Amino acid sequence: MPFFPYMVFARTRAQLARHNLTQSGMPQPEAALELRAESAVVDSGYAGIEALPEWERRIADSLGVDPRRVIVTLGATGGMHLAAWRFFRPGSRVASETPSYEPLRALPRAFGAETVLVERDPAAGWRLDPARVRAALDGSRPGHVFITNPNNPTGARMEASLMRDLAREAQRCGGVLVCCEVYLEFEQPSRREPAFRVAPNTVSISSLTKAYGLGGLRLGWMVLGEGLVGEREALLDLAYMSYVDLPTPALRAGPLAFEQLPRLRPALERVGRESRPILLDWLARTPGVQGTTPDLGLTAFPRIEGVSDSAGLADYLLEQHGVGVVPGEFFGRPGHLRIGCGLPPDRLRSALESLGQGLSAFRAAKGSA
Repeated sequence: MPFFPYMVFARTRAQLARHNLTQSGMPQPEAALELRAESAVVDSGYAGIEALPEWERRIADSLGVDPRRVIVTLGATGGMHLAAWRFFRPGSRVASETPSYEPLRALPRAFGAETVLVERDPAAGWRLDPARVRAALDGSRPGHVFITNPNNPTGARMEASLMRDLAREAQRCGGVLVCCEVYLEFEQPSRREPAFRVAPNTVSISSLTKAYGLGGLRLGWMVLGEGLVGEREALLDLAYMSYVDLPTPALRAGPLAFEQLPRLRPALERVGRESRPILLDWLARTPGVQGTTPDLGLTAFPRIEGVSDSAGLADYLLEQHGVGVVPGEFFGRPGHLRIGCGLPPDRLRSALESLGQGLSAFRAAKGSA
C-alpha cells in the first residue's frame, strides 16, 4: 500500500475524466509561457552562489521576515517532508487533523512518530477544537501539531487566535506547529494570517502552485517562527540529503514569477466571481448532497447521503459518466467527495450537471441491486 495513494490516483485516474472536477488549484496560466521563454536557456551554474539566495531574499522581502527564516523547498510537499523528517521523530507524538491531505496522516508515521488523528467538527464549520488537540497530545513530549490552513479538502479557514491556541498546545509539550498554507495564497496578501506570525514555535509552508498554477516550477518554501531560527541548519542539512538544491533554471524563474503575480490574480478572481458561485448553487440545490460553503479556495467537500464507499462512487462516476472527483477516502473521510470549481463557467455547469446525473443513476442502481 503506498504512503500517498491520492497522488497515485491523481497521476493515473484523474486526468482520464471528460469532466475533471478533481483539481484544487488554478490551471497553468498563459503568462507561464513568458516564464519559460525567459528561462529557456539551460543554466548549469551552481544555484547556491546566486540563484538560491536571490529567491530566498525575494520570499523574505515579500513576507517581511529575515531571510534566515526562509528555506526554499521542492514544492510545498517537499516542505512538509523536510519538517516531518526533522521534527516527527520516533518517540514524538503528532496531532494531525482529519479530514486532511494524505501527507498529514502519512508523514508522521513514515518517520516513526505516533500519530493521533483529531477530527475537525463539520457541525462547527470544520473547526479544529484546541481541547481535542490537548487531549491528543496529553502526556507526550515532544508533542507536535500538523495542520493545513485553509483546510484541504474543506476550505475551512482558521483564524489567528485559534492558530495561536494550537501552537500553545504544541509548546506545552515541547513541540512545534507545522502548517501547510498553500491555499492561503488565494487570499489577498493584506488579509493573510500565516502561522509564522502568530507564535514562535511554528513553521509555515507554501508554494506558487495552487493560486497561480505554477506547480511545474516546484518552487516552495518554509518560513520558521522566530523561535525556530536555530533549526535552519538542521533543516538545510536534510534538504541537501534530499535534493541538494532546486534546479537553477527554476530558481531563476522564481523572481520572474513574483514579478508577474499581480497579472495572474485577475484569473483567480474571475474564477471566484464566475465559477465558484456555480458550485455553491449546485451544492445548495442538489438532493442528497450536504455541503458547507468553503471559506477560501476552489473546492468543496460535501457528504453524499447514503454513500459510505465514496471510492466506489468515484470509480462509477468516472467510468460511466466521465466525471472526475476525489473520493473522501483519500482525506480520511469516506462518504464525501472533493469537488473543484476551477473551470470556465460553461464547462463547470456541464460537469456538475453530469455529476448530478451520475449521483442519481448510482443511487438508482444501488436501490435496484
